[in-house]
Amino acid sequence: SGAWRQESSGINAEYGVLGAVARMMTCNPGALPIENVFPTFVKWLPLKEDYEENSTVYTAIFNLLSGNCESATKELPTLIPIMIDQLTNKKLDEETRVIITDMLRGVTSQYQELTLKSISPSQAEVLKQVLSQVNGS
Repeated sequence: SGAWRQESSGINAEYGVLGAVARMMTCNPGALPIENVFPTFVKWLPLKEDYEENSTVYTAIFNLLSGNCESATKELPTLIPIMIDQLTNKKLDEETRVIITDMLRGVTSQYQELTLKSISPSQAEVLKQVLSQVNGS
């Protein structure tokens, strides 16, 4: 039906914009006011319909966190549960799974207390399994 198609294409367009912002944050982070853009960017996560931009989005987040971007670290209480939940998403591609796993490995070692405060017991179990697989292989 037309209404569904319109709503669906709206979501795809929004995810396209999210991907474009992610590419800008990755290629030229100084061109954006990250402190203003990033909190809004995070509110659109996780991608629910169109997973095409997932690796682009999570690569941008990874780069910001790797550079100790204060705007990104402030969003960790929101980002950590989203990333853990993404790992249980069967539609998640392998590239994005690796990016998220690497991010969680770094975040949980650097911000262990914050991580534990930000997640539910079931998310803690998923995180434990993911990190033990990474460390075990």
